[in-house]
Amino acid sequence: MSSMVSPRPGSVRRRFLDRAAGPLSPERASARLSAYIYGTLLALAAVVVVGPAAIENGSAVLVVLGTTATTFLAHVFAEIVAGHSIPEATAHLEEPMRRRLALEELRDAVPIASAGAFPAFFLALGWLDVLNPTWALVLAGAGPILRMALVEIMIQRVRGQRATLRVLLGGIATAVVAAAIVAVKVILTH
Repeated sequence: MSSMVSPRPGSVRRRFLDRAAGPLSPERASARLSAYIYGTLLALAAVVVVGPAAIENGSAVLVVLGTTATTFLAHVFAEIVAGHSIPEATAHLEEPMRRRLALEELRDAVPIASAGAFPAFFLALGWLDVLNPTWALVLAGAGPILRMALVEIMIQRVRGQRATLRVLLGGIATAVVAAAIVAVKVILTH
């Protein structure tokens, strides 16, 4: 039995906080959460290394989308290689179940692919002169930070548990740590 408080059916809160299909298994929740955090950190790192000139010529959008897409592909490739390298891990499963597991792994990687959408959108607005490049950069960086702040709520969502103020504060702390990790990465590698 889930500890979720049942808001009105169809309410915005219910759609945001509850999974329609119910909670994920612990393995799926862990894999999806890992992809969500990893993809978000790399999208933020890509935003941090671009500047107003890259926004004006459109290359900033390509950097963020390229980082996101190649990270997604690298993750899927690593899962495929690992799965084929250690066949004993799934040898006890029937072929349809192995295929289903492979599709679940692919689905679990989708948060990596989605991580760059928000930043790329604002960078594209800067490129198209809808936003000032500096504002486009600020908003593009705010997206992944906000996404990290919401990670604790996402954890509760995939586990089928109720979000609380403590969870939200934990998300803010997670966002601060994520920003520090990206800052260290940028300082050490650029």
